[in-house]
Amino acid sequence: MKFAVIGNPIDKSLSPQLHEILYEKLNILNCSYEKIHIENDKLDDFFNNDFGLFSGINVTLPFKSSVVKFLDAIDDEAKILDNVNCISKSNNMICGFNTDKYGFDMLLHENGIVIDKSSCVVLGAGSSAKTVVKCLIDQGADQIVIKNKSIDNARDLQHFAHNLGFENIELFTSDFSNFDVAVNTTPVGMYKDDKDNFFDIPVGENTSLIDLIYTSKETLFLKKFDKCSKKINGLDMFIFQALKSIEIWRETNYNLDSQIESVRKQLENIKC
Repeated sequence: MKFAVIGNPIDKSLSPQLHEILYEKLNILNCSYEKIHIENDKLDDFFNNDFGLFSGINVTLPFKSSVVKFLDAIDDEAKILDNVNCISKSNNMICGFNTDKYGFDMLLHENGIVIDKSSCVVLGAGSSAKTVVKCLIDQGADQIVIKNKSIDNARDLQHFAHNLGFENIELFTSDFSNFDVAVNTTPVGMYKDDKDNFFDIPVGENTSLIDLIYTSKETLFLKKFDKCSKKINGLDMFIFQALKSIEIWRETNYNLDSQIESVRKQLENIKC
């Protein structure tokens, strides 16, 4: 069975290495996984010509919404988020799913972060931020604050939360004093010249910091706050969204509990 991830850019993706590790840990044989760069105006060409070579694909930026037109069905979570990152073929149908939300839910679970009744700040307002906001709402957040460079995009995310019936979501101002949980969903910190002033937010030593960037253990965001005792990158989210994709494609549930630490260490070695 052949699988792949498509996106633009795609060169920094570690998905092929992760899937190879997971196939080995889960004793999955005869599967391959590759990354495919697709120009923004060539998505139709891929689905018309090359998609048939694969049993399933993952989708990353900028195609998570634009792939919807190629699908016969879409699951409820992906429909709410308007965001597909996993496509499978089943019973002659092409189906879309969102596994990112499961990945973030598992990141919270694996690291013992309790969202219920918490005050949260989300940095960014793109598709990943929308996924995080949906998770925070589902897990009982009391308050969500959005900080983003584009106010219009932040207001769109606020409107998304309102449509889910969650009213206590505000745009960031200097009036806020502290947060229980802070989540960076932006790529700020992935490039050498990035500055950390966007991360100027009020946090305390008990604030849980989460950066969805998984390619570094000490991201720009996490390094900024020495006083915070709980600092987590996006590695667990990366692992568990991939695991859920494999389960969807192979229509089988897998238990990674006893091997999760080994998967983390192998990925850390690759990144180094």
